Amino acid sequence: MKSLVIHNKLVEIETVPDPVPHGAWVVVKVESTPICGSDKNAYLSPTPIRNAGHEGTGVVVGTAGSSLLKEGDRVILNPLSGCGECRYCRTGNYIYCPQKPAWTSHFAEYALVQDFVCTPLPEDIDFDLGSLACCALGPGMGSVRRMNVRAFDKVLITGMGPVGLGALALSKFLGAYVISVESEPYRVQLAREMGADVVLDPRDPDILQQVQAVDARTPLLKAIECSGNSKAERLCIDALEPLGMLSCCGENHTEIPIRVSEDFIRKGLTMMGNWHCSTHDAQSMYAILRRSPVVGKIITHRYGFSRVQEAFDQFMTGNTGKVIINPWQ
Repeated sequence: MKSLVIHNKLVEIETVPDPVPHGAWVVVKVESTPICGSDKNAYLSPTPIRNAGHEGTGVVVGTAGSSLLKEGDRVILNPLSGCGECRYCRTGNYIYCPQKPAWTSHFAEYALVQDFVCTPLPEDIDFDLGSLACCALGPGMGSVRRMNVRAFDKVLITGMGPVGLGALALSKFLGAYVISVESEPYRVQLAREMGADVVLDPRDPDILQQVQAVDARTPLLKAIECSGNSKAERLCIDALEPLGMLSCCGENHTEIPIRVSEDFIRKGLTMMGNWHCSTHDAQSMYAILRRSPVVGKIITHRYGFSRVQEAFDQFMTGNTGKVIINPWQ
């Protein structure tokens, strides 16, 4: 089969053996696999990376001992893997499993995946749209669930990359008033098209005051940080009013200044992280994929394997929403 190897800003196709199903691991013919922001690490890596790609949808074409899936099943390939036995895996939160076995790349014609990390893909949801259920919508779904976002809320969302656009689509689907923060013109326009009520530029020196001035009669009690930028994280903490909640979805491996007394004790803030959502949220995920009038706008570019270099180069410009790769084209 064809599979991608990525390094030094180069994306190449190599031929490798087809995977073989065994136990609970099934073989899926990959129909749609998005590029994730974390795949930038592979793109910039000085050494070849062969296990990038961890989202997607497809059709089961090979099983061995699986009791959950059969050949012909349409599935969503949720990210990463799990042991299948710990409390995180048992409750649908396998993403936090501390003993993840190695997984294979989804940037391939076929992927070897565990049956329990796959969720069914209904016939009325196409493969490209269904692939948004992974890293585009997963972190936002976990956030709106845990913060109980409702129609009466004002929500601040920082960073309008695919994860932020997903959080925007979910928040608007629930009826919330959304303040988006983004500087990239392409994504500013996309956020407006998807229904953001206000879009502010984080480069403005008065950005905090601007956020606080928006619909000042309604308290700002919920924020979703999707950029991974330290200044954006600090903006959310400062902008939230007492008893507010912040969900961090953007990856940031550096430290930010935190004042426990002023930021949390005396404001009563709750700060949480959301990597993904539970596989038990599948029905809610189907609902937004079927009924949201804007969720499909998150997908802005589609490429076949014949144009994978162009796909990654375009994604790295930032002038995209979600970029989808179709391995069989």
